[in-house]
Amino acid sequence: IRDRCQTTIQSYRSGLLNQQIQTLPSGLKLYVDIPGKGPKVEAGELMKVHYYGFLADGTPFDNSFERRERLSFPAGGGQMIAGFDEGVLNLNHGTKAYLFIPANLAYGEQGGGPIPPNADLVYYIDVL
Repeated sequence: IRDRCQTTIQSYRSGLLNQQIQTLPSGLKLYVDIPGKGPKVEAGELMKVHYYGFLADGTPFDNSFERRERLSFPAGGGQMIAGFDEGVLNLNHGTKAYLFIPANLAYGEQGGGPIPPNADLVYYIDVL
């Protein structure tokens, strides 16, 4: 998964994915890798997702696939960074997608843990 994510991030940065990316009014960008056949995610429902998190330069910082444990959270419930919450709410169950999250929808000026201040993030997510 890591290599595929790195390739996608490089394609994004070079503009090769521009036609396939949906940019939301907030600035969040979505790239659907594999569309899900399930229903649209609804606010408040308990989600289970696998994710791989990267800084915009491709440096990985977190990976639920390695832990073999999906992340559980209520969709749109404010437990996740704003860009992650918003991204999930724009997907269907079964979707595999990339979220390109600007810093203001992530950890902002303060950063957090391995995330430096003002860092744009990329998440590859697999929505159950």
